[in-house]
Formats: sequence, structure tokens, C-alpha cells
Amino acid sequence: MTNNNSAVLHAESEATSYSVAAWFFIGFLLGVFGLLIVYLRSPKAPATLLANYAGDDRYLFEKAYIETLKARQVKTTWIGCIPGFIVSIILLSSGV
Repeated sequence: MTNNNSAVLHAESEATSYSVAAWFFIGFLLGVFGLLIVYLRSPKAPATLLANYAGDDRYLFEKAYIETLKARQVKTTWIGCIPGFIVSIILLSSGV
């Protein structure tokens, strides 16, 4: 068994290295529906990473990974939603 703190730090590091760029476009194109999707969806930790831990360390790793990744996905979706909303307002006001 490893140190609990190292499991959490490793999980946060792995979740931070995962690309969430697609969530920007989901927020940009779908707006409120994209936000609804990201809030209702829960990411999963890859089994290859979970295999390195057992017991409480595995639980802590999985929980930290999911929380970190979900927070990044939500933030990126909001970042995409705001300019998408502004573009749609500009297009609607110009009559396009």
C-alpha cells in the first residue's frame, strides 16, 4: 500500500494531463444543453491507473481523479458556453 497523499497527488496529476478541449466545443455549440450534459455526466477513472492501487488508496485515487477531471470539464464547458452565447446574441441581433 502506498501513502494516501501520494495516491491523491498522482490522481490529480493524471486528471490534469487529460485533455478536456472537446468540452469547450460542447459548451460553445450546445450552450445550456452542454452545461446540463457536463453536470449530469460523471467521468470514470481508467482501469489501467486503478490497477496500481488497492483498498483505500484505490478509492482515494478514483475519487480524486473523478473530482479533478469533472471540475476541469465543467470549467472548460463554461468557458466555451460564454463566447457561444455572445456569438449567438450578435448573430440574432444582426438578423443573420
